[in-house]
Amino acid sequence: MKTIKYLLFIALVSTLITACNDLELEPKGILAENLLFKSEVGVQQYFARVYVSLPIEDFNYYQGEGYKKEGNAWEGQKNSPSSVCLEGNGRGENMDAGYYWPYSEIRYVNTFLSEFPNYRENYTEADYEALLSEGYFIRAFYYFGLVKRFGGVPLISTPQDPKADSDSLKVPRSTEYDTYKFIYRDLKYAMEHGSTDKKRTTRGTAYAAAALMSRVMLYAASSANYGWTVGTTGPAVNAGLMIIPQEYAEEFYQYAYDACKFLHDAGFKLHTAGDAETAFVEALTNDTEEDIFMKRFGNVTTLEAGGNRNTGLFHSWDAMTMPLGTGLSSSVGCALQGCWESAKLFQMPAIVDEDGKPIRFNNPSELWNTDEMEGRARATFFFSGMTEPVSGEKMDFQAGIFKTYGDHTQADGCPYGGSNDFTNENRVIGGDNEMLNGMRINGRYGMVTNHGDEGWNYMGIGVRKYVGTTTSRGKELHQSSTNWKVLRYGEVLCNWAEAAYELGTLRGNESLKQEAITHINELHARAGARPYVYKTDAQNVNEIDAEQYPYSYNVDENLQYIRDERVRELCFENQHYWDLRRWRVYHDLFQNTIAHCLSCYYVLDEDKYIFLPDEPTMNSYRRTFYSSQYYKQIGDDEINKNDLIIRNDGF
Repeated sequence: MKTIKYLLFIALVSTLITACNDLELEPKGILAENLLFKSEVGVQQYFARVYVSLPIEDFNYYQGEGYKKEGNAWEGQKNSPSSVCLEGNGRGENMDAGYYWPYSEIRYVNTFLSEFPNYRENYTEADYEALLSEGYFIRAFYYFGLVKRFGGVPLISTPQDPKADSDSLKVPRSTEYDTYKFIYRDLKYAMEHGSTDKKRTTRGTAYAAAALMSRVMLYAASSANYGWTVGTTGPAVNAGLMIIPQEYAEEFYQYAYDACKFLHDAGFKLHTAGDAETAFVEALTNDTEEDIFMKRFGNVTTLEAGGNRNTGLFHSWDAMTMPLGTGLSSSVGCALQGCWESAKLFQMPAIVDEDGKPIRFNNPSELWNTDEMEGRARATFFFSGMTEPVSGEKMDFQAGIFKTYGDHTQADGCPYGGSNDFTNENRVIGGDNEMLNGMRINGRYGMVTNHGDEGWNYMGIGVRKYVGTTTSRGKELHQSSTNWKVLRYGEVLCNWAEAAYELGTLRGNESLKQEAITHINELHARAGARPYVYKTDAQNVNEIDAEQYPYSYNVDENLQYIRDERVRELCFENQHYWDLRRWRVYHDLFQNTIAHCLSCYYVLDEDKYIFLPDEPTMNSYRRTFYSSQYYKQIGDDEINKNDLIIRNDGF
């Protein structure tokens, strides 16, 4: 039945995308009012177009180029946001947020919000409010896609008449504060009047509105709390179009906090069935009690059978992230890989001793097949020696062989630039199937010298999150059907912890700050990680290690841990890129910055293995984020049409 409903939905999307073009030519209301707004099925058909175009950074999101509404954006993983914030590594080096100006979609939603009250008598009060709330949720989502890029934008709440005088159609930008408050009111209405059916995970329910509220208001609070630290000045800042005054940070943190509590009180919880590794895998690949709002996908074969290839939602996550191999990827492969910068944030065994020398392992599995590594890490990444469960293939990512390592330090084996006299003399890397003393130099799926960056793992860490667990079909191009978890309770707990701690700091309230850690430890309990112990005398991390944390403002150890938890919980969910932007630390952390591997090497004369965080031989980009990139510049086309729009500063 679910499959039938899904195919019907896709068919409706196909119909609506065609019909919508005609809507703009017909007098307003002929199709919408007479055929669609009279029934819930009709309203769902009307919403199909704007749901499929929501600004969701999903499997097919292409960093720097924006949202791909169709399902065949198979190169999205090569240019994933994860690559430009060092959750992983791929070809992506475009730090730009991508242009986005969805006012045609906003007009479409505004038409519904304006006209739907005329059909109130066709519904029960509860059904009417649920559908109206859904419209407010959708509109808020679109405006969030705008405000997180541009700051304050023109706020249009009713459909404009295209036949009106051109000057009357010009709307100036509202302040960034007012834009977020506009979104707040839409989401607040949806929280109070929306559907409370938890099974409606693809619809804008009261719970979806609350989860989105927690995310959006945290972004607004961060803009207020940290926007000033960048030092941008000019007319747009003076007018409040960029950066929210710091005095409003507490207000927005409170909104985020309240939205999280709303979901907790509604009974949402983490998925905890089975061991930690299994529970976390299932939370991202199965439908669970943790789900709040998701984007459903199907494989292209099923969609083509229904005639919906061009409008259906499908993706190629498995084929693009798994290595080329038997039962693994059958096309491209390893377009996105893990990296040490994110992996080292998880609870895991040390790879270097107190003297800075690599720890020896008898087998690569000693790194991950231990309680010292949290189950969530094994559910997020494939480490060398792990088995891919569907194919049964061993993920052997060995990078090469050291003939000898001796008393050399870790730094000796992974120098800046990739090589030095020691590595040139002792490190052996080779092509596919090359041998040294009868032993294969690189692992079956490890880094090789006679291929490009596709198909082979050159980072030593593979991507496991979101990889399908029930069929090998997804390893083919366009055949993945894992759903994208847009909003889930795991993120809500991250949001709650951050909002509570920031409120506690602003108010000098230790109880709130300690409460934040209880939310972190709820995540740790599911993750199979040790509880974090609150530090009453937390120091500023930029004073402890200015090289690792070169921040322009103070962040204490507890807050940094809360921020890092977002990487541990949400890695590859395309949140961290936006987190670095809203915290205004991107330009501090990314100045000619390179991703690092977790390379597994066999030490020949010791018959041991070591792991080195060396530089990659492929896609070794040194990425830089500029302070001007926290806001997008509004396009010349829009400014030429509307001379009331003030440009953003800093460009």
